[in-house]
Amino acid sequence: MVAFILIVSELAKERGVLEGLLKVPGVVEARLLFGEYDALARVEVDDVAELDRAVTAIRNIKGVVKTLTLISS
Repeated sequence: MVAFILIVSELAKERGVLEGLLKVPGVVEARLLFGEYDALARVEVDDVAELDRAVTAIRNIKGVVKTLTLISS
C-alpha cells in the first residue's frame, strides 16, 4: 500500500518536520514543498493498520499542524 501524506507545519519548523518524517517507519521519501502544504511524505506499508501507525507518528512530530492522507491505487 502506498500513500502520500501532505503536511502543514508551524512557521519555520519545516526542516525539523522533514527530519522527523525520515525517522517514521514506512516513510520512504520526504520532501519540502512550497505552497499550501509544507512537506510531502511517501509512505509504503503492508496494510491499513501500519498506515494508521505511520500517520499517527507523523501527526506527533513536533511542529506538525495538519495532515492530509492520499492513498494511491
